[in-house]
Amino acid sequence: MINVSVGKINNVLGHQEIKSTEYFEVFDPGNKTDVVASVARGTKETANQAVETAHQAYLKWKSVSVKERIQLVKQAAVVLEESTESLRPLLIRENGGTVKESTADFIRGASMIHNMADRAEAFLEPSRFENTVSRMSIEKNPIGVVGLIVPWNSPIILTMSKLAPALLAGNTVVVKPSREAPVALTLALKAMAKVLPHGVINVVNGRSDVTITLTEHPLVGKISFTGGTQTGSAIMASSASTVKRVSLELGGNDPAIILDDADINKIMPRLCKGIFTRAGQICFAVKRVYVPNHMLNAVYEAMSDIVNDYQVGHGLDGRTTFGPLINQKQYDYVQGLAEKARQSGATVRQLGKKVDPEQWQNGYYMLPSIVRDIDPRHELVVSEQFGPVIPLISYSSIDEAIEMANGTEFGLCSSVWSESQERALAVARRIEAGGTFINSHNVDSLSLDMPFGGVKQSGLGRERTEIGFSEYIEYQAIRMLKES
Repeated sequence: MINVSVGKINNVLGHQEIKSTEYFEVFDPGNKTDVVASVARGTKETANQAVETAHQAYLKWKSVSVKERIQLVKQAAVVLEESTESLRPLLIRENGGTVKESTADFIRGASMIHNMADRAEAFLEPSRFENTVSRMSIEKNPIGVVGLIVPWNSPIILTMSKLAPALLAGNTVVVKPSREAPVALTLALKAMAKVLPHGVINVVNGRSDVTITLTEHPLVGKISFTGGTQTGSAIMASSASTVKRVSLELGGNDPAIILDDADINKIMPRLCKGIFTRAGQICFAVKRVYVPNHMLNAVYEAMSDIVNDYQVGHGLDGRTTFGPLINQKQYDYVQGLAEKARQSGATVRQLGKKVDPEQWQNGYYMLPSIVRDIDPRHELVVSEQFGPVIPLISYSSIDEAIEMANGTEFGLCSSVWSESQERALAVARRIEAGGTFINSHNVDSLSLDMPFGGVKQSGLGRERTEIGFSEYIEYQAIRMLKES
């Protein structure tokens, strides 16, 4: 196994690295005594400096033609693509992913930039209307400086989903990576910044004081955040003091509803992929499965057969199916949920195999578990567990299944599994979610043509497509009366 680490990672203001008097260490969750890098701890002053740098760059960047912005942003996407080989091992070591998962993060991130760049010119073109008395133009203007606050689990694609439309629309950005996985992202953004004008991309790592500075700063016109619902609520409240625009992609507790005509053996590999990829640490992972009463035993055994072959280990080991949980807090939380389920009388079947058993004490590894005979209102069912433990809940009617699926505060994604697309579509339309998949539900299910975001407490706004683009512009209506 490769042991990849770097020295110090500094904050990035345009083309400049900014050192700090204090650095924090980023550890490998699969070998928790190994330091991946020491990262400069930004302060309120660093964040203020970054915003000012971004603002000065914005005054020029907004006047760059759309065609030129597209060309420059596409060059940045090529830089990101070319960084995959060198940065992928660092990403694996800081966020616990596998080679396949981390490679996909970079590839999807670059593809996102190219896709949004291809949409930019047509989208940003003003809309024009005319009648007998007036002419009107609906202009699409940039907002200004945009603060991007991004998570650790898929930091490349989740950052590029925000950064691409923001820059293409003429905004500049200050990015605050997660403290759990800032290394690969900061280095990637540093390289990308160099092909853009100074100050268009800025990166400040740190604690909540950096976040608060961005949310309260009068020169920041918008905040885009991906992360937990509780943190998102605090960001929304903090941003209200300056009436900022806010986009929030928050927690999920995605239900999968299996209909009684589903082919269990056919759907099971795709369903399991949607549950256990990244050890379940994906916002729109399947987190609860609703099964017709008479199919529960068959689904339970079919899922167990697949999951029992999973290999849990370090992401740099080619044998690994999925890696560790991100930190001690998350490990304790998910283990606690499984134990509470056992104590409640539910059946908790632990499966899978340890890739390197003697190393398990050095990481936050957890074998996958399937839970059945559990109360539908148990904490494991209604919370965002974010780990490799999946509850199966039986239902007697489709109305009951839909009521349970909709019975939480979350509404990110969902899925329906059936041999009949007509039946599945009818059920999908009754689910309260920002997105619903039919006969799939994993990272490969997302299309670049599919707006992404949640309802209820799973968020505000959308990412991807022209709908996502609209989150990073201000509309200006200009109406001219015709001379009489």
